[in-house]
Amino acid sequence: MLRRSALLLVVLSAVAIVVTAYAAYDYLSHRARLQDEAFAVAQSQAVAAAQSISSAFGDVMAIAEGLVGELAGGTLAYTDIERRMFDLVGERPDLDGVAITFEPYAYAPDERLFQTYVYQEPDGNFASLVGATYDYTQEPDAAAGIFTAWYVDTIRQGAQWHEPFFATGAQKILVEYGIPFPHVDAEPGAPPAGIISIDYTLQDVSDLIRALELGETGYGFVISGQGTFLAHPVREFVVNRTIFDITGGDQALNTAAQEALDGAGRFVETRDPITGETTWYFFEPIGSTGWAVGIVLNIAQFLPDEAQTVRDQMNILLAGAAAIFLVSTTIFHLDRYRFTNFWAVTLVFTVLCVILIGLAWALTGQLEDDEGVLITSQSQLDRYLQGVEPPAGSNGAAGTAVMQIPTGLLVQALDFPDPTSVTVNGLVWQRYPLESNVTRGFALPQRIGEEATIEEMRREVVDDAEVILWAIGVTLRQTYDTSRFPFDQRTIVVRLAPADMTSPVLLTPDLDGYEILTPRALPGVDSQAGINNWTLLNSHFSYTEPPRRVDFGMRESAGVLPELRFSIQAQRITLGSFIAYLLPGLVAAALTFAYLISGHEPGKREEIPTALSYAAALFFVVAVIHNALRDQIAAVGITYMEHFYLLLYVAIIAVAADVFLVARRPNWFIVRYQNNLIPKVLYWSLFAGVMLISTLATFVY
Repeated sequence: MLRRSALLLVVLSAVAIVVTAYAAYDYLSHRARLQDEAFAVAQSQAVAAAQSISSAFGDVMAIAEGLVGELAGGTLAYTDIERRMFDLVGERPDLDGVAITFEPYAYAPDERLFQTYVYQEPDGNFASLVGATYDYTQEPDAAAGIFTAWYVDTIRQGAQWHEPFFATGAQKILVEYGIPFPHVDAEPGAPPAGIISIDYTLQDVSDLIRALELGETGYGFVISGQGTFLAHPVREFVVNRTIFDITGGDQALNTAAQEALDGAGRFVETRDPITGETTWYFFEPIGSTGWAVGIVLNIAQFLPDEAQTVRDQMNILLAGAAAIFLVSTTIFHLDRYRFTNFWAVTLVFTVLCVILIGLAWALTGQLEDDEGVLITSQSQLDRYLQGVEPPAGSNGAAGTAVMQIPTGLLVQALDFPDPTSVTVNGLVWQRYPLESNVTRGFALPQRIGEEATIEEMRREVVDDAEVILWAIGVTLRQTYDTSRFPFDQRTIVVRLAPADMTSPVLLTPDLDGYEILTPRALPGVDSQAGINNWTLLNSHFSYTEPPRRVDFGMRESAGVLPELRFSIQAQRITLGSFIAYLLPGLVAAALTFAYLISGHEPGKREEIPTALSYAAALFFVVAVIHNALRDQIAAVGITYMEHFYLLLYVAIIAVAADVFLVARRPNWFIVRYQNNLIPKVLYWSLFAGVMLISTLATFVY
């Protein structure tokens, strides 16, 4: 029959196992439910995007089919084609060009080739080109420079969307829909009289994709029948790359893309080759074109808050560790109070604490602290700007709209000259409306020191805007939280303010200047802009409310509008700090323990001076390392690693006190029990347990 103490350990072990199982089940089921809900929403977005794009291109096809009906029925005379096409583009300025091209001698018996082409010029106006400029009936041969597939394939194969091409005249990437039209009152099956072609700019496709609500990190793209990108956040991919080029041999992704092009919606969970995140890929066919739309969503954005997730995971791990510990007390028969049993149980407890500490570090290592309203997509920016109005009492308060100045930043080099500042080198550009008279430029409110570079590099007019480029090299004051050292993060913040203080000017992120806005892809940061002993995690623009509502004491002031910030989050590489500070501390802790178990003769008072000398020497070494740590990071409060040093101070004093008790109070129970076993057994257990509590309080709870 089990002893009462053994039975209690068995019951406690069973309860801990049940609690752990329930906590794990509740955690997993909750996440699965959230994922299912998010999956349904994401899939509906992909379907809606495909339908939206299909509808837009369906309109283009309907226009072409309407022209076919007019030509076939004779209601549109060949001589009226040019006028009709100008009327059409006047109604639909989103079309980039319309052409009616005839088969040999179909337009007139004495004219072999004939074409009327109405196209949009770079200034937005439409012009026409009448008459054939080359023989478009030749067999296509790209190697020989004969690009006539747009005509020949349509005549032979019927209505179709062609692969995108760069129109040198319009300086745009276009896609073209071609459809044959018959002779007037021709019999069914008769050879066509020519084709109608409608050009559609890919910019319109990109605008449709950019308008989708895909969260902070999601993005969309469109691929043609051959997998060529028609729209993608990375502009270099458009026309030049296919989805099969960038998948890195991911067969599941390739298969899903091909099946979508064949007309079936598909889903795959994989690592995104662009952002490196685990993502959902949704593919939906665009029925009217034979193309497909892809929606890429980061799974993490649909899961619970990261900090709460870590807390839930640690709760499960703590319950599991408690169960393992209680089971070990049963296995090693702690209830028998034997020497080896105590050491076995304390070893299990210490190892479990160390494992839990390491897991807490790992789970919280990638948590990100965001301040303000993040701007990672055009739709987010548009939503935010809807609520921005001129501050009351400013020059813009009387119905004057806030002037938005697109501003971009490219960070090319970073350095931490000291623990409270950062040096930033890079480029800043701004776009100003030509007719505006606001003061050009920007201010950096955090700038400190006399040495700084803000130099205008270039100025030119682009698309009715004056674009100005500056080179900057400045040191900016920063506020960093060092409480988690050596697992601390630094959010490098560049505050950008308008130079004009008398007009309601709001700086906005120039999102068009970046290929991709996913924060983990580090938009706005040069690939070479690293910092020794730091890893760059993400970058993004954000808005924060101004710290104060002031008029600066001026009669004419714009007041204060939300402030644009560009942030880069960096994570310290811990290896160097471990070697410099943790390793010496562990050696000191081990030496203290070695002195504790080295054996001290009860009642021998000569042990006391030796213990005090030993403690003083270790204390001095630990204090020197501790002070060096604080000097390096300019700590104000107590950092996480200092908890270890404070505990080490206590351990050194406690061991010296234990030697004092052995020498002066040999009959006390704590000294007499199994030759001073209790302090020896508790040393590492208490050390690890207190550090676990410190870790959980600092990182998790």
